[in-house]
Formats: sequence, C-alpha cells, structure tokens
Amino acid sequence: MFESFVIMLREGIEAALVIGIMMVVLKRTARRDLESSVFWGLGLAVLASIGAAFALNRLPINEEAYEGTLYMVSAVFVASMMWWMHLKAKTLRMEIEKLVLDTIGRASSRPSLKESWGLGTFAFLMVFREGAETVMFLSAVNLTTDAVLSFVGALLGLTLAVIFCVMFIKGSLQVDVRRFFAVTEWVLGIFVAQLLINGYHEFSETGVLPATQASMAFVGPMVRNNSLFILALIALPLFIWFTQEPRESKLGSGASEVEKRLARAKTNRERNYRYGAMASALVVLLFVGIVYAKELVPKTLTVPEPVLREGDFVVIPLEKLADEKMHRLGYPIGERMVRFLAMKTADGRYRTGLDVCRICGDFGYIQEGQNLVCLNCAAEIAPITLGHSGGCNPLPLESTVKEGKLLIPVQALESQAPKFHAQPALEEIDPVCGMRVKLSDAAAFETYEGRTYHFCSIKCQNAFQADPSQFVK
Repeated sequence: MFESFVIMLREGIEAALVIGIMMVVLKRTARRDLESSVFWGLGLAVLASIGAAFALNRLPINEEAYEGTLYMVSAVFVASMMWWMHLKAKTLRMEIEKLVLDTIGRASSRPSLKESWGLGTFAFLMVFREGAETVMFLSAVNLTTDAVLSFVGALLGLTLAVIFCVMFIKGSLQVDVRRFFAVTEWVLGIFVAQLLINGYHEFSETGVLPATQASMAFVGPMVRNNSLFILALIALPLFIWFTQEPRESKLGSGASEVEKRLARAKTNRERNYRYGAMASALVVLLFVGIVYAKELVPKTLTVPEPVLREGDFVVIPLEKLADEKMHRLGYPIGERMVRFLAMKTADGRYRTGLDVCRICGDFGYIQEGQNLVCLNCAAEIAPITLGHSGGCNPLPLESTVKEGKLLIPVQALESQAPKFHAQPALEEIDPVCGMRVKLSDAAAFETYEGRTYHFCSIKCQNAFQADPSQFVK
C-alpha cells in the first residue's frame, strides 16, 4: 500500500506543481480568461490517458518509444514556459500595472486562439505524460487484499497530489511576483532536466539513441531514483512560503469597520492557505524522503542457486518456481558462472532469461515489488517480458517444460558463457573431507540453512545429509 501510495504521489506531484505554476501565473497576470483552456487540457488528458492505456494493453505499441516521445515533447513545452517566465520577470511590474489600468478602463479582450491552444496543449501534456500508466496501474486491481490495499494507496497518493496543487495555488497568490518567478524558473529547470534524462533513457532502450554501459550507468540511477528530483521541486516553493509572510491589505484612513473586517478576513484566509501549502509540502517531503532513503541503500546480487544436470539439460523442478518470484540460478562453465533467471509469471507461464543485458553487460537484475530492475541502469522490466529481446531486457534463453520440470539446454548456456566475467576462484571446500572442489566438477550439492555446500563425491553428500550440524561451523 505504501509503495503504491508513493508511486502515485510522485507521478501526480510533478503535474500538480507545473499546473499550479500555470494557474498562479494566470491569476497574477490578470489572465483568468485563459483558465478554461487549462481545464479543457486537463479533461482531454484524462480521456486520452484511458484511450492510451487501452492501446498499450491491446495493440503492438512500443512502450519505450511512446514514453520517450512524450518525455521529449514535454521537455520542449516546459522549457518554452521557463524561457517565457524569464523574459516576463524583467518587465512584469509594468505589464501588471498596464493590465490593471486596461481592466479598469474596458472589459478585457478575448484570449487569442494561439494562447488558448498553447496553454491547453501544455496542460494536456503534463497530465497525459504519466496518465496512461496511472490508468493501467489502477485498472489492474483485483479482489485480493494486497491488490485492494495497493489501489487504495494509489488513490490516496493522487488525492494528496491534488491537495498540494490547490494549496500551492492558493498559498502563492500573495507571494512577491519577482521572487515567485525566480524560484519557479529553477523548479522548471529541474523538471526539464528530469524529462530529458528520462527521454534519453527510453529512446536508448529502443535503439533510437546510442547507449553504452557507462551512459546508462549515469542516467539510470537518476531515472530510478527520481525522488531526489521531487524533493528539489518541492523544497524550492517551500522556501518561498517559509521566508515571506502574506502582505497586509492596505486601506485608506477613511475605511469603514466593515472594510477593515473584510481585509482582516482576507489576510487570515491567505495566511491559512499558506500554512496549508507548507503542511502539504512537508507531508510530501516526508513520504518521498522515506522512499529516497530506501533508494540509497546499495543493492547487490544474491548468490546464484545451483542447478542439476540431467544429460544434455539443466533441470529445475517446477515446484521450485511456484512462488512466482524471480530465481537466480547458476551453472559453472570453466572459470565462468553462467547466471540465468527463471520464474513463473502471473499468466501461469514459465519464463527464462540470462542474467545479462545487451547494453549493460552482466551487472544482473534484482526483483523489487512486481518488477525486475537492472543493477546498472535501473531500468524496470515487467516479468512478462522476461525472455523477450530488446532494450535492457535480460537476454533470451531457450527453455521447455516437460514432466514437471523446466529444461534448459546445456549447449545454450555454454554458448553464452563469454558474456560473463571469468572468476578464477569458482571452487568451494567440501565440508566433509575438506577437499577443494571446483564447482564445475562437484559431484553433488546440498542447501542447508540458506547456504549451498558442494561435495567431491556422493559418499561425502550422504555423510552430510545424515548429520549436517556435524560439518557446519
């Protein structure tokens, strides 16, 4: 539940922050006539997200190319908004005064078609960018307890993002305009950087942009650990609210008691919105900070589980994969340990793949939640794509199911051995006789209390099975 809550909060808070900035700018520059364009963009984005989620599930669409395109297009729009705000900040005071005078003298003119379409498209992209994945996430719920809790957590995350957006708008209306524009330029700059990095990561997985092990190792953690971007995005506006009190309404000396009460009520209302904005921002920082702290914990590969060979095949009993978790297995070939992955996925199929990637090499994968994650570039891999080529997916590995066993040809493993680094120390000490045994020459192995022991002969294995505690120190 907590994981889905934070995922939806992180996805929603980015769109909420940028949409909030747009609304504040429109209000502060007396262009509320353009707000309807923003709302139209938001509404169309929700409908388009539902349609895109259907298309991604049913049609042969390359998800990485789809996401990469949205990231890059969104980056262009956000960058254009940032540049516009940079130019406006220099002449803002004169323009606001002129707008006020024009409003007093005559009714404001209707917004141009270019302005309406521009703002509507911008709002559309900010929501649609992650909308399809959000719809897919929420629609995948079933009636198990874990799934329902995950669904509730996701809704709570989206709710908190919306609350933050409302409080951001209300709490920023009385902030000094120049300071607001200066800080939001930094916010949007960070956002542009995040979009470009994500776009490169997705396009590199599809092969559209060149990628190396080093480049993916550089951008991967930024894509995976995007909590740092969220923390920076929230911390900047929080700084404004903490460092500036709302301004008191100025009244002339002849103001009536009613006017004074209304002015005091307005000031108190603005102060309460400011406190609400700070409180919602601190809550977001707390939850995202917890996840960021978890992301900083180093992740390492587990020791591969040994496998048995029967004739020309490596054999894995199907009951071993019944837990529907990723299993890392290893078969020693000379000085190399050929690691491969096997698991039973939610559709009931048994899938296999090498623990190596075309781009990143043999860094390997771990399982986090439902997805597999590359330890080099942090790409998330859906289990149902295990065994499919492309992107940062584990390289395909031939396998068949027969008589309650998963069979993998030894020849297939031997042909892939060069993809793994040599490890001269691939040997263990037989706990019974003390003899050094090369893993590739071991006669048998046993797992006891989470550790695997290798034996030089069946005789040593039998002695160990009779009383393991006698040989384990």
